[in-house]
Amino acid sequence: MGEKKRQTERFDDIGRVEAHSLCPLAGVLDNISAGGCKVHYNLPVVVDLENDYEVNITFARAASEGSLVLTCHPQWVHEENGTTEIGFKILPSKDLPRLLKYIEELGLDQVDSSIAHLITNSGCQLI
Repeated sequence: MGEKKRQTERFDDIGRVEAHSLCPLAGVLDNISAGGCKVHYNLPVVVDLENDYEVNITFARAASEGSLVLTCHPQWVHEENGTTEIGFKILPSKDLPRLLKYIEELGLDQVDSSIAHLITNSGCQLI
């Protein structure tokens, strides 16, 4: 059986994730896309796969812009050695437009980084 193809590009990113109805302690964002995110907690967390959760995400690179409030639905949970990973689907939410803008900026930064890497490693020197 083949691996499911993602509909939107996913970016590795880091941030603080607060979902008080899920866990009183904050989790850590591992990656994000326009359609979902992966979060981990360094402790066991009980997740109800039937519930939607209000999730506040503060991106490390944009902390001064405040948290995004998103409604998320857990798609999967993986617990191992006391650590819990959760894959969330992002539902229509108050801050979805801000998230989409942030994702667009991540994509542009990735392109800029790739171009800079190509120029740096091209072996050409401008005098």
